Amino acid sequence: MARAAKSSGARAFKMYIDGKWVESEDRDTFRVVSPASGDVIATFPKGTAEDAKAAVEAAVAAQDRVRDMSIRERARLGSRIAEEIGRNVKEYAVDCSLEHGKPLRESIAEVEDSVPNILWQVEDLKRWDSPAQEGYSKDHVLYVSLHEPLGTVATITPWNFPWVLPSEFVVQAMLAGNSVVFKPASNTPISAAHLMESIDRAGVPPGFINMVTGPGGEVGTTLVEHPLVDAIGFTGETSTGLDIAKRAGLKKLTLELGGLGPLIIMDDAKIGPAVEDIAFGCFTTTGHCCVANERIFVQEKIHEKVVRSLVDRVRKMKVGFPLDPDTDMGPINNRATLEKVEAHVRDAVKRGGKVVAGGKRVPGMPTDLYYYPTVVDDVPTEALFNKAETFGPTAPIFEFSDLDDAIEMANAPRYGLSMAIHTANLRVAMEAAKRLKSGQVCINEPVYSWDYFNPWGGFRNSGLGRIAGRWSLDAFSELKTVMINIGRSPWPD
Repeated sequence: MARAAKSSGARAFKMYIDGKWVESEDRDTFRVVSPASGDVIATFPKGTAEDAKAAVEAAVAAQDRVRDMSIRERARLGSRIAEEIGRNVKEYAVDCSLEHGKPLRESIAEVEDSVPNILWQVEDLKRWDSPAQEGYSKDHVLYVSLHEPLGTVATITPWNFPWVLPSEFVVQAMLAGNSVVFKPASNTPISAAHLMESIDRAGVPPGFINMVTGPGGEVGTTLVEHPLVDAIGFTGETSTGLDIAKRAGLKKLTLELGGLGPLIIMDDAKIGPAVEDIAFGCFTTTGHCCVANERIFVQEKIHEKVVRSLVDRVRKMKVGFPLDPDTDMGPINNRATLEKVEAHVRDAVKRGGKVVAGGKRVPGMPTDLYYYPTVVDDVPTEALFNKAETFGPTAPIFEFSDLDDAIEMANAPRYGLSMAIHTANLRVAMEAAKRLKSGQVCINEPVYSWDYFNPWGGFRNSGLGRIAGRWSLDAFSELKTVMINIGRSPWPD
């Protein structure tokens, strides 16, 4: 099993390499501290470059066995993994809330979400077609394209969705016929260990999927630069994605990077649903989401009405311990993110913005990471809120005059993961959808939206490639063309 007996209140977990639960080669460990309670809740092996290399060696040795496994058997393994996750939703969700800080109901939804996420790709695998075409320049030739696994895939996932994001990369890379080395974030590795428990119990053969925990600067870099790793699947900050792209060489890259998602509210929009979408997209998961509503653009005619309604809505939210049933928002996950949130708020105020709700830490909580949901009005376009992801529980409000103004503001920072517009006018909505430079445009929805089968990914600084549904399988494969000259095959005597 991944975990041992409790020690001083903290559980000791292990890494998973070649079908075995193992310590780090130098026996060093790191602690996982709950942002909600301040307690040390787990210890993990502090993986080294040598551990990462050992995991790659195990994965490379398993490549042929994964590739040669029938689609039927790979699909069965995927279904069994999903079934094992489903047996333990509540237990896994409690640990997710304690290591991340999100309310328990959000963690339950996230763990539950990983099950159909995997099962959708299992079904896509069964129907994963590819083209066949008769020759044009060559008579009597048939071209058949086949999906070829890449070999060994390294998947590196962040802390904000410790179940959903691995469930979009790790199992899918194996379903496509690859062996996998999985490096989870060090803030939230308990959820990763539970995923690996489910993979182990499902009977996935040794070496097919391996997990190494530890610092990104050593473990992650070793995986990215390793000459026998054929592809990288990564979700995280744009700066890290750029570093991966520089180090990876000619490996196939799937990079889901930062977003600075604008929610545009036209003056003909329904204010009630728009305000609910602002609150959902800004404060769910404490704002720790690449598709959070990072910037709220409100047309000048309804600006005051929207802000007044939003402030009323936000003041009813309860910030509390994530396992309490009436908690709407838990703590910020880590100090670096808290300090960035505070810096962005200070910067906006310095430039003339006004804090109209929140804007400070919540006193009397188990840690000082609890921060009120915050609304900042009259934010100028030169503010940090309009240049870099805040990644916290803030709703910065910008005013605009017309659609051209809003689209120019939305596109300016060169991020393009998800963008949204609220309007009653279909022509305006579709004009925005055409002109907004983003992998996804949501109409009368929050920026914070996706589904299991959408081709998910960004433009510009928001990444490369697409995942979800069959696009995850495509991301972890290449097309191989087989040319068959039927005309040169003799007729039987």
